[in-house]
Amino acid sequence: MKKLKVRVQGRRGDYWRYTVSSWLREVKDILEKEYHVILEIVEEDVDLELPRILVGEHLVLEGVPGEEGYLIEALKKALDDILG
Repeated sequence: MKKLKVRVQGRRGDYWRYTVSSWLREVKDILEKEYHVILEIVEEDVDLELPRILVGEHLVLEGVPGEEGYLIEALKKALDDILG
């Protein structure tokens, strides 16, 4: 299985970075099963107003999605692009 690093960038202790990271951990298993990959979720301290999500170097999303479902769709599109 291919291993992909999902990076959540934002300020240390920021509520929104924490929220996005939590949502990612909640949907991680679903995406791993669907795409047959291993997702490693890491948080990176970057001075940003709102969090940024990257898979490898592929920018997935900047800001906070309105709901978890939007985050899933953005990740699925990124994984489709990355995995071909």
